[in-house]
Amino acid sequence: MKIKDFAVMGFKNLWRRKLRTILTAVGVAIGTFSIVIMLSLGIAMTEGYKNQLAEWGNLTKITVNRYGYYYDEESGMGVSNEQKLDDNIVQTLSEIEHVRGVTPVLNVDARLKSGKYEAWCSITGIDPDTLEYFDFPEVASGEYISDDNPTALLFGQNACYFYNPRGNNNWNNESPVDLMNDQIKITFDGIYDSTSKTPKYSKLNVAGVMAQNDTEMNYSVYVPIKQAIEWYKKYNPQYKKKKELSYESIWVSVDDVDNVKQVQEQIKAMGYSTYSMADNLDDVQEISNTLQLILGGIGAVSLLVSAIGIANTMIMSIYERTKEIGVMKVLGCVVTDIRKLFLFEASIIGLLGGTIGLALSYGVSFVLNKYAPEIGGMIGLSSNQAISIIPIWLALSALGFAILIGIVSGLYPAKKATKIRAIEAMRTEG
Repeated sequence: MKIKDFAVMGFKNLWRRKLRTILTAVGVAIGTFSIVIMLSLGIAMTEGYKNQLAEWGNLTKITVNRYGYYYDEESGMGVSNEQKLDDNIVQTLSEIEHVRGVTPVLNVDARLKSGKYEAWCSITGIDPDTLEYFDFPEVASGEYISDDNPTALLFGQNACYFYNPRGNNNWNNESPVDLMNDQIKITFDGIYDSTSKTPKYSKLNVAGVMAQNDTEMNYSVYVPIKQAIEWYKKYNPQYKKKKELSYESIWVSVDDVDNVKQVQEQIKAMGYSTYSMADNLDDVQEISNTLQLILGGIGAVSLLVSAIGIANTMIMSIYERTKEIGVMKVLGCVVTDIRKLFLFEASIIGLLGGTIGLALSYGVSFVLNKYAPEIGGMIGLSSNQAISIIPIWLALSALGFAILIGIVSGLYPAKKATKIRAIEAMRTEG
């Protein structure tokens, strides 16, 4: 038989018993809808938590720490060890596969003064050429730091709190000092020691102020690393004593979040302590996988019931078409064609049910996302995050699985149909 013949006979048989066909397809539709919508909820929760982590910090950023902690089995205690972080390590880290940017980090404390107001802040030195790799916020005013203007500072929106040391101060979000327009002075005197000498101030050079954001950069001040090193060597008593420079930490930017763990393991193998926001993704992913397994299992039960419905429909069809099968055999129709015909009909029921279930899933997903602000708070997501996400791979997989369920459910009825003897079938009434 040709494919056209299968299609004509298959659709004709299904339409002849259209009520039974529709009811069976509805069962498949409910099963498909259940499994798709359940998995879409789990996927949305995972994406929501990933977005929240991304808001707190860069997911592709690895921080290599100078101080590491490990458990000593002999003493049964946690032990701290210090590793020297220098330019050689920076170069070594930059050569690791999937690493796109590396910058040393060095902190220098300072005191700022503007009129009667003062502020204490920690200035972080970084390589200006790597700003693009670490998701720095846009500049609300001014510009980013650069080696062309090494003494200029880049401020986070809430980096410094200016107060009046001789007056009452209200802790609010409005700073009394305009960083870009007011005259501000800076000093490092009296920061690292308790000398009573009068601090010497110099004019502060401000490059720009970043826009408001929810990361640590909102509370930080940045300067080119070369200037930070110069200040550190000049004012930090620790360097004056040891004449040795070790960076506070090193930031490593990875090309993709999926490669962070691999790069992190390589750095740890070198003996360094690391941290990244992606560390939290493992816990989130484990919870998500468990949740999707539970939700998918609930939907799979409905799909299993629908599979039984397809098998029952095809078996009933055999009993009703026994004489027809006998005629097909007498006319010379081969056994494989009869099997293929029944499998074709079963797959069409699966396809029809899967399509209806998928359309229903998209409809319900749209409604859920429309009312996301009300529903999101109930499951721990922010109001602007989707409640249900149906990626294309899930839609295609669900449709393919529905067709597969139809074919598998039709295997036994198809085999049973081929076992009917032509002579006995011709004797059947009807």
